[in-house]
Amino acid sequence: MIRDILLILLFFLLSEISIFCKEQDSIQAQTIQMSKSPTGAIWRSLIVPGWGQLYVENYWKAPLFFGGFATLSYLIIYNHSNFIDYANKLENIPKTNPDYEITKLWREYYRDNRDMSAFYLIAVYILSAVDAYVGAHLYDFDINEDLSINFDFYSKNYIPYIRINLKF
Repeated sequence: MIRDILLILLFFLLSEISIFCKEQDSIQAQTIQMSKSPTGAIWRSLIVPGWGQLYVENYWKAPLFFGGFATLSYLIIYNHSNFIDYANKLENIPKTNPDYEITKLWREYYRDNRDMSAFYLIAVYILSAVDAYVGAHLYDFDINEDLSINFDFYSKNYIPYIRINLKF
């Protein structure tokens, strides 16, 4: 066990890792002109979740966010109407009636479900806006298939080295 750890440590100490990337200075010196506005994507997602995903052309995500928005909106309305119904029933039932406690529990159940649905709806809005923002930033990202890794074995002053070259 200790021998394996020492061998791994020795491997990393004796290896020289080189990472090559396309001309770092010229990439950083260029001004980036984005074709999709991150702010526009956020505002679209805050108006209707899923619209920002359509804007940044993530078409498969748009129905997920819009479906979550529609489902949670329906649940909020449904639970709120049942909460109002049970609240009205509770006002008409005297406290001595045995149904009073059951009606009160149902009222609290629908209120809790309404509030949790509203919390989840806020989460859908936030996730939709963040996803649209990231999608707008990554819209112009160049996806190049030219990925390679090379291992070079060489010795310097009779010490063996391993060089790992990554190209991306």
